[in-house]
Amino acid sequence: MGDMVKKNTAKPEKKSLEEKVAEREAKKQETVHTENETIENIAKKSGGKDKPISARVNGTTYTNFKKICEARGLTSNAALNMLISDFVLENKHILE
Repeated sequence: MGDMVKKNTAKPEKKSLEEKVAEREAKKQETVHTENETIENIAKKSGGKDKPISARVNGTTYTNFKKICEARGLTSNAALNMLISDFVLENKHILE
């Protein structure tokens, strides 16, 4: 009938909390590095020239947007640049 082979039944060693934290931090640093490289690559491809964007919005929405910008001490252009940057960061996987 077949030879009986003894299987390795030893459980793998559990990682200590410190090792898990260190691995998580290393992975996080790697992700941040990749994100920074992606942003730099996007910035380099733009040719360094600013591109104008035009948008049509509801009058009430625009008024509220301007009030929020003023309250935060931002120009509308700075706020729109922040929104666009956040959008690019959230969707960078599409570019890769």
